[in-house]
Amino acid sequence: MTKSTIFAAKVPNWLGDSVLAIPAIKAIAECARRGRLVILASNISYEVMKRVPETLVFQTRTAGAGIVNSVVSAVKGGRILRQFRPVIVFSFTRSATSAITCYLGRVPRRIGFSDSALAALYTDRVSQHWWGEHLLESYCRLPESLGIKVHNRIPALDPLDEDIAKGKRIREQYDLKAGGYFCFFPGATYGAAKRWHAGRFALLADLVADRLNATPVILGSNSDSEACNTMHALMKTVGRNLCGRIDLGSLIGLLKSARGAVANDSGGMHLAAALGIPVVGLFFSSDPAWTRPISPVARYIYKGFECSPCFKRDCERGNACTETISVEEVFGTVNRLLAENQVVLD
Repeated sequence: MTKSTIFAAKVPNWLGDSVLAIPAIKAIAECARRGRLVILASNISYEVMKRVPETLVFQTRTAGAGIVNSVVSAVKGGRILRQFRPVIVFSFTRSATSAITCYLGRVPRRIGFSDSALAALYTDRVSQHWWGEHLLESYCRLPESLGIKVHNRIPALDPLDEDIAKGKRIREQYDLKAGGYFCFFPGATYGAAKRWHAGRFALLADLVADRLNATPVILGSNSDSEACNTMHALMKTVGRNLCGRIDLGSLIGLLKSARGAVANDSGGMHLAAALGIPVVGLFFSSDPAWTRPISPVARYIYKGFECSPCFKRDCERGNACTETISVEEVFGTVNRLLAENQVVLD
C-alpha cells in the first residue's frame, strides 16, 4: 500500500448500527493508515464516526426519510467520493441509496452485500447471513472479504475531551455525582413491540434508587418522549428526565460516568456498551443473536416468547412478549452485573 491509498465507507444511518460497525471501520482505517479513510454518514452516524480515529467523516444525509432526502444524499456522497477518488468503497447498508452513491462516486471497486437493493451496482458482493449471525459479524465480512483482518471485535468508543466537559456540565446542572446515577432508556424508535412497559421501568428505577442509592436518569431522543415522560410520571423517587434535552456529545459524557444502564434493544443500549459501562439490554420482538450488546460488561434478557422474534413494530397481540420479563429479574441482573464489575469512575 502506498501513501496515496484512500479507502471509503458508506456507514449505517442508525445509532446502534453505526456503533456495531466500529470494529470493521477501525480495521479499514488501520489498513489505510498511510492514506485516508473517507466516511459518508447520516446526521446520527456522523456523530459516532467522528469519534473514531484516523477517519475523515462527511455528513451526506440529514434527518428524515423520503425520496428527496435519498437523492440529495446520493448526489452529495457521489460528489465527495469523486473528489477524494478512493480505490475501494465499502457499503455497510443494503439500501438503494448506498449502492447509487458508490456508483456515482466512480469508485473502481465497490464492496456491498449481495442482498442489497441494486446489488448489481457493486463490483464485489458479500453474503450477509441474517439468521444466527450477529450484525457486527456481518459488518466484519466486508473488510475481511478483501483480507483485511478485524482483530478486535468489541465496539469501543472513546469520548472526546469536549464530550467529557459536556458531561461534567450536565452533571453539575442536574446535581449528579459521577458514579452516583443510573441511566434508563425506556424508548426504542423502531416501535412499541421493542419497548418494555414504562411502568416497569419506573418500578425498576425506584428499586435502583432505594437499594443502590443511585439517582435515576431517563434518556432518549425526542421520538422517545412519550415513553420517557410516562416513566418519569410513574416514578415515586426523584429522578432526572433528560429525554431530548442533551446532544449526543453530552449523552456520551454523561453515560461515561454513570454507574450503569438498562435499555430496550436500541441505540442507547449499544452506545452504553461501547463506552464500557455495565448495561442490561431487554429484548422482545427483536433477536439478541443479531443485535445483542457486545461488551464484557453487558448482559441481555430475552425469554424467546412463542412468536418472537417477529421484528414487528407493533403487535396485534398487545405486545404480549413484553410481559415476560419482570422488574425483579432485571434488578437482579443489574445487581449481579454491578457486583461482578466494579467500575472506577473519575
